[in-house]
Amino acid sequence: MSFEGLLNDVCNIYTRTESIDADTGEQIFTNTLVAENVRCALQHSGGGLTRTERLVKSDNTDRLYLLPLAFEIKKQEHIVTVRGNSYRVREIIDMGGRKRYLRLDLERVNLDD
Repeated sequence: MSFEGLLNDVCNIYTRTESIDADTGEQIFTNTLVAENVRCALQHSGGGLTRTERLVKSDNTDRLYLLPLAFEIKKQEHIVTVRGNSYRVREIIDMGGRKRYLRLDLERVNLDD
């Protein structure tokens, strides 16, 4: 089976931009759809906590696999929606070398954040 045959989900990708409301001075986040109905595969791997002395760190290991797109996906700037949930891209990993396919490490978010 080819890699494309494993892509059994569909996702949308948004770019998140920050601006300032001219009247109130508050931060405004705008999510703009940049790719729709992208074939992908979501993998829920659970999460865990690691402790180093006093520091406790949460590790979310949800991952999304997809073929490279016509634009560069950027950490913290892009939001992915898949299976009714929204995720911020935490890390982008070139899994096949020469950008044959990508793994995105995800952090679950609310688009209204």
